[in-house]
Order: sequence, then C-alpha cells, then structure tokens
Amino acid sequence: MANNERIGDKLIVSFIGAGKMGEALISGGIASGSLQPENIYLSDVRKESLGCLRSKYNVKISDNNIDAVKVADFIILAVKPQNIDEVLDEIAGYVDGSKTIVSIAAGINIERITQKLHKESQIIRVMPNNPALLRAGISVISASSGVSKSALEFVTKIFLGVGEVVFLDEKYQNLATALSGSGPAYFYLLVKLLIEAGIKLGLKPDISEKLVKQTLFGSAKMIKEIKKSPEELIKMVASPGGTTEAALKVFEKFNLKKGVVEAVRKAESRAIELGERKIN
Repeated sequence: MANNERIGDKLIVSFIGAGKMGEALISGGIASGSLQPENIYLSDVRKESLGCLRSKYNVKISDNNIDAVKVADFIILAVKPQNIDEVLDEIAGYVDGSKTIVSIAAGINIERITQKLHKESQIIRVMPNNPALLRAGISVISASSGVSKSALEFVTKIFLGVGEVVFLDEKYQNLATALSGSGPAYFYLLVKLLIEAGIKLGLKPDISEKLVKQTLFGSAKMIKEIKKSPEELIKMVASPGGTTEAALKVFEKFNLKKGVVEAVRKAESRAIELGERKIN
C-alpha cells in the first residue's frame, strides 16, 4: 500500500458512489492530470452505471465497497447523507490510519465519520457544488488534524479539476453548504421565475428563455471579471427614476433580502440536522 506522504507514487483512489458528482470528479481529475485512469476504482450498487463509466474512462469497477476500500490510498465517499452510516459501518474494519477518507456528504461532520470508523483516521470533508459538472464549481475543504500536508494537497488537486476551492474551518461547513452547495438552485429558481414572468407578460417562451439565460450568463461574467462590488454593478444598471430602480423597489417591498437570509438559514439548519441524526 502506498504511503500518503509519497505523493509522487501512483496512489489508488476509490470512489464509493458513482453518481454525477463522482463522475465529475473523475472526469475533471483525469483531464487535469491529478488522477490516472489505471489508479481509479469505482464502487456502486448500480452495475449498469459502473459498466458505462468503465467504458467511458477506462477505470476499474466493483459492486463491492470492501474490495474498493482494501486497495485504496484515498477513499472518496460520494454518497448521499442518508446512506453514509451504512457505508461507514461496512468499510470500518478495512480502514486504517494509512488511508485518507474524503467525504462529500452534506452535513456529515468529521467527528461523526471518526466515531463510525472507531479509530483516528485522516478525514477530509468537502462540499462541492453542481457547476462542478462543467468544471466551474466551488468546493469547500476542511480537514481533520491528522491529515498530512501531502494528502491535503493531493485531494485539493482533484477538486481543482472541477473548479475552485476554499479552505474553511469545519464549523463553517454547514453554512457554506447552504450558501454554495445549495446556491446554484437559488439561481436556477430565479431564472425559472424570470422566464415565466416574460411569458406571462407576452413573450414567446423561446425568446423569454434566451433573454433570461444570456442575461444571467453575462451578469455572472461581469461579477467574476469586473473588479466592482455588487452594489457598484447594480448602480451601473439602475439609473435614478428608471426601469431597473422601479423593479428593485418591488423586490424591496416584498423583502427579498429577508427571504434570502431565511432561506440560507433554513438550508444550514437542515445540514445540521443531517449531521445530528442518531448514530446506530
């Protein structure tokens, strides 16, 4: 078994869960060079999905989690929070201090994973988000005290393959999950509502959709590339007494600001709830 300190060696990375995010990490990791197909193992109960991914990326597959864990230096748990306990119970007897556990399960903290494994392990908690599917995501990374510098660097390179990364103290992970993990859905909802508004007020659906989507794309590009604060960007569009100002006053009337804060708070609370479920 390779030692995590020897990052120059060919490390084996096993993915438990071969869903969309798991595939995104594999695809991005291979494209960036941080992962080599011959050193990737996938485990999932869905045999058809495994077969497709093996053909697509030339990786090794197994429908047995234990087999994947035994050979791994790094184990990426790409499973839903509701399934994490079952998976941890299954693999606990095959994980030792030489293996690094990487969990992307929302709300599941490092302490919980440590308790389920019954031993001190190298554990890294990461919250990626949906745009990682297009290698435009943001991943929030927190690590246990036992994680080596080289192991953290290796994992960071994998997630850089699907976008940008931010390192945070784990106490902020649930808030980050509510903000950036769930965040894409907030923007998708706004897009949906704007398209529907355009249609309701008289536009053809394809025209309304094109206007809104390109507006969002262009606005995101402005936010990312123009060195101005959101307030300054708003002022660039909203002339005093103009159409934009009239619309913004409606948002203010319906207290959009309060709604956004409450939505993020509720998402954070749900992440906390997921992590506090009783451990069997």
